[in-house]
Amino acid sequence: MKRILLGWILIGIATSFMACEQDTTRVESWLKEAASLPEDSCRTLHFAKKLLGTPYVAGTLEVNAREELVVNLDEVDCTTFVEQVLAMALADKRDERTEEGFRKALTQIRYRNGELDGYPSRLHYFSDWIADNERMGVIEERTPSLSADKQTLHLNFMSTHPESYRQLKEDSALVSEMKAVEARWQGVEVSYLPKGRLAENPEQLGIKNGDILAITTNIKGLDVVHVGFACWIGEHLHLLHASSIAKKVMEDPQPLYEYSKTKRTHTGVRVLSLVD
Repeated sequence: MKRILLGWILIGIATSFMACEQDTTRVESWLKEAASLPEDSCRTLHFAKKLLGTPYVAGTLEVNAREELVVNLDEVDCTTFVEQVLAMALADKRDERTEEGFRKALTQIRYRNGELDGYPSRLHYFSDWIADNERMGVIEERTPSLSADKQTLHLNFMSTHPESYRQLKEDSALVSEMKAVEARWQGVEVSYLPKGRLAENPEQLGIKNGDILAITTNIKGLDVVHVGFACWIGEHLHLLHASSIAKKVMEDPQPLYEYSKTKRTHTGVRVLSLVD
């Protein structure tokens, strides 16, 4: 039995190593390719389209007993898809077109102050993610210039649903730390663009190809329920995203207005751009 168990462990380690090797090769190849793109190319969409068809899998950041930087280009959820694409675009922008440059950018994007310091240092709530990445000069939130509408945040979903998160379920001390994070977002007003406006044309709406779109929600304790990239097809705004319904990364065939209008929990979007 011990030999069988050891065999499976070794297979798992070898498989993980091969996946890391493949991720490194792909990232560096794509970054090298991007170096020769025209200056006016949309880098976020360029990298996002490299992952078209990638399977949607939830919970890929929860695989380790302790918090570690997870790179997984074979399985993504909506947030890890956006983060890894943005990390490639950021590494390209900085002329750091190596695995090290990509991992450095991903750490900066995913963790508060760009420092990995345990589970609570991960930017779990997207409003927290936006504020931290804007403060560090990675992104610019353009929502306030596009809409006068506001929503008031009262974030507490993670601390009130610890059973939904493996780490919180296993360590009650982490729940207290997440409550401290959530406390910073009680009564905070943020801008959003109501979903009824998503039928407007490009000139009216002001959303650009490759912008990050965060879908806002009326679910108690939450701020955002989905993220992806803006992709204009003719006069219609679409979402390039990791779809939990289609179970893959896709350029959604439905315009974003049609996608959101019947979803009662969707209220609109926040609009973010990679800083030039």
